[in-house]
Formats: sequence, structure tokens, C-alpha cells
Amino acid sequence: MPRKKSSQSTHDRKVKEIANKLNKQNWDVRADVGGFVTPDGIGKKGFIPDVFATKGGKTKIIEVDTPRTVDEDQLATFRRSAAHRDSADFEHVITRPRTKKS
Repeated sequence: MPRKKSSQSTHDRKVKEIANKLNKQNWDVRADVGGFVTPDGIGKKGFIPDVFATKGGKTKIIEVDTPRTVDEDQLATFRRSAAHRDSADFEHVITRPRTKKS
């Protein structure tokens, strides 16, 4: 499901926040957002995780969604991929668009 502009910016802001944090912790970070190399696709459908990071033999696969953009097939693919890798973790982050102040 396509994201609305406000939820897309919230999504991208959260992806950048996570990617920058891992980058500062010396992880090799690929992220599906501007300023980073895009991660390779995973699984038969080639789902691209929002963040794919490696460090010292460890791997993190992170998917960021808004409440309306959760794709269970994609999440299952990322979970399986992490389960089949040594020292890999999958994290699903749900972020909410900022509320406007009156």
C-alpha cells in the first residue's frame, strides 16, 4: 500500500535515524533512503529491507512501517532470512506520523 506524503516523511525520517545511529556505532549500513547504498533484495520476491547492517559477523535486518503499511509477507521473509543467518537479528519498527499541534 502506498504511503501518504506525511507518513512517507515520518517513515524516511525514522529509517535515517536508525541508519545514522548504527553508522555511528561502526556498523556497515545499507539503507533504503537517500544518503545510503540501497540494500540487496531478500527472498524470491526481492523485498528490500529499510536497513541492513553488518558488523563483526553480526547482521541486523530492520523494517520500518507506519500502521497502515505493514506487509506480513515481507516481514515473514525478513524473519526467515534472519533465522537462516548466523548471528542475525530482525527488528520491526512501527512509527506513527507526527501529530499537528493546534
